Amino acid sequence: MRTLNACLYEILEVSPTARPAVIRAAYRCLVQEYHPDRNPGDAATAARMSLINHAYLVLADPPQRTRYDKKIGISATERRGSGFASNPAKPDAGKGRSKLRPFAFRPLK
Repeated sequence: MRTLNACLYEILEVSPTARPAVIRAAYRCLVQEYHPDRNPGDAATAARMSLINHAYLVLADPPQRTRYDKKIGISATERRGSGFASNPAKPDAGKGRSKLRPFAFRPLK
């Protein structure tokens, strides 16, 4: 059984570079498996569910996740889907192209 000293990423079974959608999906999957209604009377499952909820609350909130990453020593990790373009389009992109071909549909028979 993992304790509160365990890495929150390990609790949710995701990578530190995981996108928010991946974290949400992992949380939902784990909730279905460890929910107390599915495992009545099992104290270990209830404790595990408490850890899963805590990990999700921290990792789902971007400011809390950033603080947590700094605390455990993950710095400047580039995440996919962070909202920032790593290679933004150049202002003159698409200029100088010849006229685009019109899309041609096949004739219906």
